[in-house]
Amino acid sequence: MDRRIGRTVAGARRAGLALILSAGGLLALAACGGDGDAVSEAVARPGGPPGFGGAPGGMMGRATPISARVVESGDLEVTLRSSTNLRAREEVDVVPRQAGVISRIQVEEGARVAEGQILAHLDDAEWRLQADQSEARAQAARDAVERARSLQTLDLISEQEVERLASEARIAEAELGLARLRVENAEIRAPIAGTVTHRYIERGQQVNTTNPSFRLADLDRLEAQLAVPERESSRVVVGQTARIILQEGSAPVATGRVERIRPVVDAGSGTVQVTVTVASRAGEVALRPGQFVNVDLVTETLADRITLPRTSVLVDGAAPRVFVVQEGVAVEREVTLGYSRGDRVEIRTGLTPGDTVVIVGQDNLRPDAPVRMMELDGAPVAAPAVPEAGSGGGAFPGGMDGREGRPGGEATGQGERPSGERPSGERPSGERPSGATPSGETPAEGDGR
Repeated sequence: MDRRIGRTVAGARRAGLALILSAGGLLALAACGGDGDAVSEAVARPGGPPGFGGAPGGMMGRATPISARVVESGDLEVTLRSSTNLRAREEVDVVPRQAGVISRIQVEEGARVAEGQILAHLDDAEWRLQADQSEARAQAARDAVERARSLQTLDLISEQEVERLASEARIAEAELGLARLRVENAEIRAPIAGTVTHRYIERGQQVNTTNPSFRLADLDRLEAQLAVPERESSRVVVGQTARIILQEGSAPVATGRVERIRPVVDAGSGTVQVTVTVASRAGEVALRPGQFVNVDLVTETLADRITLPRTSVLVDGAAPRVFVVQEGVAVEREVTLGYSRGDRVEIRTGLTPGDTVVIVGQDNLRPDAPVRMMELDGAPVAAPAVPEAGSGGGAFPGGMDGREGRPGGEATGQGERPSGERPSGERPSGERPSGATPSGETPAEGDGR
């Protein structure tokens, strides 16, 4: 135990001596007219001067990991954003043409129907009997007119009587037509082609001509009615492209076009209604009536413009700026912003095509700070090769490798000591102190020891 404590104290003394010598050398350099600022910076630098836990090779600090993108120019679409709910271009409530009792229902919600297809039947037994009765009366009236005209040729009946019978026959024909129409109206038919979105009736229910029985909508053709501010309405014309976006920052899911523009300004809101048509399956995602969407009206397309992600531009109270990577360091540049669209913004001045701009990690950068490229244009960047340790010029001066100051990487293990050196109090083998008896040996009688 005493030997281990002695070795620990000796190691601490050697480490303290090395630290004192290094600090003394720096102070002597400053006293002799050396670069005092450099010495002060080396002493004040986190981790001490190079070789004492600081950055290898005397670098100012660790390189900040970043992701970057090479600047390219391209077309920029200037858009006008508005939000609304989609609606079917054709949507109608189907009401019976006459009151009655529902006898059969032919379709359910979600069914696609053609124009004129039967949706439901009313009980028409009474109307069919009335039609048969009207048909018999009409036939009797037609027969009476034929007999009267035969008698008129024999001068047995007057012309006035023949005209009266003919008029009664026409009335009977009209009554027959009404009876047949009531039978036809007992069938509730689809006025347009589309999909049944609602069914409001049940079998046996009494219906009338005021309450709807079904709702139909053409789900293939949708439209969005946008409220465009009056000051921006001059930028919108019929035929312009419109991009449909479901979530902020996501890619468009469909493309439509401006179909019509209301020629008046709404006095209450100060907006102009613009109607955009879009096919429900124009993209990979099927759109539905009632769905909330963002609509970007493309009012202008600018060529050869530079755009960057909005998050890559720092706008914390100062002029907008970005960081450009040059020779492994971050160089700060002020930029001028232009149009913005979604998560991208136009850079009008300050950058040229080919510049490498930091897009991730720029919040942690300072001008001229070293950087380590992790991704470039979305692809991982291989890390540079790192020199192997143990070459004698590591983080300690004079080739020391940190193991109790032993040069050249040589170190004594725990409990080892250099050849020829004995710890204090240790005797050579074969000697023993006075009064000590080897194990198992008994002093001889009469021996004065």
